[in-house]
Amino acid sequence: MFHPLWNSYLSSIFDWVIETSILASVLVGFILCIKIVLKNWLTPRWKYALWLILIVRLILPWLPESSFSIYSILSKGYESSQFFIQENTSIWHVKENIHEPKTSISTQKITKEVPTGGKNNNWNLSVYNILLLFWILGVLVSVFFMILINRRLYIYVGKQPAITEKRVLDIFEKCKKDMLIKKDISLSLSGKISSPTLFGIRNPRILLDENHVKYLNDNQLRYIFYHELSHFKRKDIIINLLMHCLLILNWFNPILWYAYYAMREDQEIACDNLALTFINPEEKIAYGQTIITLLEQYSTYYRTPTLANFSRNKAILKRRIIMIKKFNKNSYRWSAVGLATILGLSTLSLVNINAEETSYKKNIVEQPKKEVEQPKEI
Repeated sequence: MFHPLWNSYLSSIFDWVIETSILASVLVGFILCIKIVLKNWLTPRWKYALWLILIVRLILPWLPESSFSIYSILSKGYESSQFFIQENTSIWHVKENIHEPKTSISTQKITKEVPTGGKNNNWNLSVYNILLLFWILGVLVSVFFMILINRRLYIYVGKQPAITEKRVLDIFEKCKKDMLIKKDISLSLSGKISSPTLFGIRNPRILLDENHVKYLNDNQLRYIFYHELSHFKRKDIIINLLMHCLLILNWFNPILWYAYYAMREDQEIACDNLALTFINPEEKIAYGQTIITLLEQYSTYYRTPTLANFSRNKAILKRRIIMIKKFNKNSYRWSAVGLATILGLSTLSLVNINAEETSYKKNIVEQPKKEVEQPKEI
């Protein structure tokens, strides 16, 4: 029973993961290039949206084929590598033909003494099975630790007392009303968890440190709530959890891990961008100072996908402060450049390489091999 499962289902999933991981790595390169080239043209909202295309690319098990695909670079690389190999193979065949009369007897002896290529094929098969087993173990270990950490986190958060101070609750309800959020979201103390942070999916809550409740003024609390509610409004925890599950399948790919952290950076900046639309323009500096104040007291006790919390990275902080200074409410609206970029990248990346084109190129590459081998058969 296990043998058919291993050879059919698991191997098919493994092959799909490897192929998708390679194509997604190419897409990550294109996204990073677009962010550099259109650095001053794309708002934080659109820069973050680029990463959503990557998630779609990793999720979909099947995509239509097209000649206009960014992954054509892989087929061109394959063609170039095959041409290089073929050139060396052709030279080897020419040398073999020159020395063929002298080595015909020894070749026959070697053929008799050396067994057929069955062992080599078995070795290749065993290497594949080892890689498949290694991948499965990596997935199982990752799932185990993810469940363990989140279970401990949910138990810990469940033990934290709710915030009952009227001043804080009134500010929070006012922020929810401003952002048109009707969902019941509770406020709790954070304990050792990095805060402020949004936690949970079905029963979301915002976690605050006890010192934040005591010493932050009304405006500072308002800035915090706008930012954390922006995470809720944008469904960031769901996206983070989904991306983390995809990373478990692609745990072996460092490019995708880098993409995940880059996405989280853009996520924070995009939330700042949304939060700033709910405050007065003259409050931008105060909002930035509040972020700096929070990061000075920041803890990294827990960092999981079910938490949408701040980052202490200095480079990210610098980007956030620059964005806050340059923020303009009109910049949050739909932009033609951003929309065109998303549509263009989606059109070119959410398709696979045309199979007929790839097959045609492969035949062109393999044709010289047959021509070289023909004299040997005469």
